[in-house]
Amino acid sequence: MKNAWVKQGLVGGLAVAILAGCQSGGGDSVGSGDSGSGGKEGKITLKMARDSFTDVHPASKDLWMWKKYEEKTGIHIEWEEIPGESSAERKNVMLASGKLPDAFYQTGFSSSELVKYGEQGLFLPLEDLIEQHAPNLKQWFEKNPEVKKAITMPDGHIYSLPYIDTALPYRSIRLYINKTWLDNLGLQVPKTTDELQAALKAFKEKDANGNGDPNDEMGWVMPTGFINGMFERQLYGSFGMGNGGYKGAASWIYKDSDGEVKLIFNDPKYKEVLQYLNGLFKDGTLPQLNYSGYEYAQWAADGSAGKVGAFSWGDPHYIGTIGAKDYIGINVLAGPHGDKVVNWMDPMTRQTSSFTITKSNKHPEETMEWVDYFYGEEGSKFGYFGIEGETYTMVDGKPQYSEEIRTYKGGVQLGAFQYVDNVYGGGYPYAEPDMELRSAVKGKTVDEDFKTNAAELEQFLPEEVWPEFSPTAEEAKKQAAILTDINKYIQQMRVKFVTGQADFGSGWDEYVATLDKMGAQDYLAIKKGQYERYQSVK
Repeated sequence: MKNAWVKQGLVGGLAVAILAGCQSGGGDSVGSGDSGSGGKEGKITLKMARDSFTDVHPASKDLWMWKKYEEKTGIHIEWEEIPGESSAERKNVMLASGKLPDAFYQTGFSSSELVKYGEQGLFLPLEDLIEQHAPNLKQWFEKNPEVKKAITMPDGHIYSLPYIDTALPYRSIRLYINKTWLDNLGLQVPKTTDELQAALKAFKEKDANGNGDPNDEMGWVMPTGFINGMFERQLYGSFGMGNGGYKGAASWIYKDSDGEVKLIFNDPKYKEVLQYLNGLFKDGTLPQLNYSGYEYAQWAADGSAGKVGAFSWGDPHYIGTIGAKDYIGINVLAGPHGDKVVNWMDPMTRQTSSFTITKSNKHPEETMEWVDYFYGEEGSKFGYFGIEGETYTMVDGKPQYSEEIRTYKGGVQLGAFQYVDNVYGGGYPYAEPDMELRSAVKGKTVDEDFKTNAAELEQFLPEEVWPEFSPTAEEAKKQAAILTDINKYIQQMRVKFVTGQADFGSGWDEYVATLDKMGAQDYLAIKKGQYERYQSVK
């Protein structure tokens, strides 16, 4: 069956160049006898390296989606799957030896690596290939110039393709608080940082879970190491440092109300964030567990046992099956000065390095057409939902995964991952489908999926949501040297400030002075230059 939902055909040359090539079998087009990489007669073979997920889904060579796409295009892919723990080492070996695949798929490189290997000629510049062979991606550039700006390197070239997602709930994390406990204690869902502190304190001091023991409840708790990247960065938007979004915060920068790019780690507002966390620590609602070897399995078990009051993540299901039942998502909290911005928000270009074509590739044009399909509506839906009648059916005008996928023992997401590729792990070279459809295919609305008011995200979005700014080779070397020392020092001092081992009087002044000695102002100058360069890309 064909529905309006799946009728949009391929934009540009993929269907013509690839399918016609397969039928003609002549010339230098796709499907010619010259495979270029040792493929069978009449079919191009491309070698692609990618990070492996074979512990949770079939090998790529056996995956339903890639078999179907090969039937569609006539292009055969030889996959080299690299285990995550050896990904960086294996990539370095390939690049150093010159024995390269035709392309790296979903295998991220830093901006400095892209520039380095691009200038060495190992990665092909892609802007001309995009212009001539990627009509779907070109449409993204035209409608959303920030996508092109994000993947353009300082030398003006594009060496890798993006992972694009327009859906705000999927690009953000939020604070999940135990709604069952709030109801048990007659409390409202917190709207401010003060209300959150009061609710967490009530959780800790009263029998919030109703089991007769007032001492087994915890406040905000997650596996060790998560507090800095999640809860702390969420709070930036409540303390006047939200503009710039998550990538800015991850680089320790934000755009202040005066229009200036500033550092976070030495800002008086950051001091207020740490003071707030220190207040939670004193209350016992930010337990020492967050800093001392608390493992994921134990956290999930404590959640299932009704001991976790709040945590931060993209959706409630990470804590287990009780997540969607007991927790509700808070997208943003108003801070002590009225600041209310969703800081933990990824840019639309969630990853700038999802697909690179190497110098070894004898068919770069066909390779670009092969991947460009997934930036169009049809390819986007194919990569996430599959094919109607095989992996999903239409229910009330929306897709819904097959019963086999919905009832998979590991859950619907891993069920879909047995068939299609673009539902797990992120970073794919493609554009994500519409968020309503992504939730509908699991039998939910967006708000049900995330247990939050998704419309609120648009209201409190940062004025600017930055990508990670691309450094020149010289900048990359300088900032890496500075951040090596600074990040180590911050990691030590933030724990001391929060746990009370360092005071916020003379201790803070000494902390700021030490950061300046380590090169904080030089780092700020580098980031300001990168921001100005990013803004100048046309």
